[in-house]
Amino acid sequence: MNASQSQSSLGNSQLDTTLGALRGGLPSAAGIAGENITGWIKTLQGNAPLADIAAELQSLHQVLRSGTADAATLAQHLSSLGELTTQAADSATADAQDKLRELGNVLSTAAGQLRG
Repeated sequence: MNASQSQSSLGNSQLDTTLGALRGGLPSAAGIAGENITGWIKTLQGNAPLADIAAELQSLHQVLRSGTADAATLAQHLSSLGELTTQAADSATADAQDKLRELGNVLSTAAGQLRG
């Protein structure tokens, strides 16, 4: 397995973990959110085409760590991440495209739920 295949495998594993957590709804995802977000930030570091996603994740992580996150702020971040993730699916590897589209949809749905 070369480095590209290894990174693709890691990315798919992270996608599976993230999707699994979010499929259960936001309350079930809250317990692993910080660790999951940190993992994605590390994975995306240095990947210029995905820099917007990494920056949005960093911003979300800071809001969550501050303890001052409100529903509207979280919804804004999740909505942005949903849009960016769906866009990223178009240029992703074939094995990740459907998962990225699903993740984008789940993030956007979660943002809508927070907005009420």
